[in-house]
Amino acid sequence: MIRRDELKLAVQKEADALAAREYMDSSAHMEQTVLAARSAYCEAEAARPLTRFEFLMEQSRYIRKRWWILQALLLAALGWMLIRAGSGFYAARSMGIAGSAFTVLILPELWKNRSCGATEVEGAAYYSLRQIYAARLTLFAMADLLLLTAFGGVAVTAGGIPVTDLTVQFLLPFNVTCCICFQTLYSRRMQSEIFSVFLCGCWIAVWVEIVLGRLYERITFPVWYGLLALSAAYLLFCVARGQRNLHKLLEAEPVWN
Repeated sequence: MIRRDELKLAVQKEADALAAREYMDSSAHMEQTVLAARSAYCEAEAARPLTRFEFLMEQSRYIRKRWWILQALLLAALGWMLIRAGSGFYAARSMGIAGSAFTVLILPELWKNRSCGATEVEGAAYYSLRQIYAARLTLFAMADLLLLTAFGGVAVTAGGIPVTDLTVQFLLPFNVTCCICFQTLYSRRMQSEIFSVFLCGCWIAVWVEIVLGRLYERITFPVWYGLLALSAAYLLFCVARGQRNLHKLLEAEPVWN
């Protein structure tokens, strides 16, 4: 009886050892298959790389155009109000609120990578997450430049708004709101899109308090232009630093890049 138990135990150990060897062999074969598939994928992509224009066009398909439509409607409403009201006190100051709201409309599209948990998936793509963000930022910059150029032309010619007022009352709050958006977008500590919108709302409240109070009249235009240049420089710094450290948003390093 004892010999039979010992024999059964020896057979079981041998079967376990054989199963372990087969599992290790299958794991090794699977790893080799993954490496071969990755190598073949890289060779296929490298054989015909997309041009920059083609890559931008591919990324434009994933941007929901409703945000550009909403931005255009916002500027159209503001332009209509400026034409009707002229360069009145409240009409001109409302450009700051519209400038901040114009920026907030960009947030949902840029933030959807994080809100949908797609950063790890995109990290496994052939093109890096940095390239994807850079392409979408470029597309938004091109579209917003066209919209703002059209709005500026209408506001100056038909609305009678001086260029100096337009740059200070619209572009300055626009730049500061962009700084807030990108600072939160590229932060690991602030994971909520709602919190970013809340910070933008706080900035709008502060700006309204400034422009409707006496502080706005006391600040000269050279100071405003200095603040505008400072906000533009900090905005470029935020975007450049965010793109450089974008991989820190991921829990793992990109697979292909």
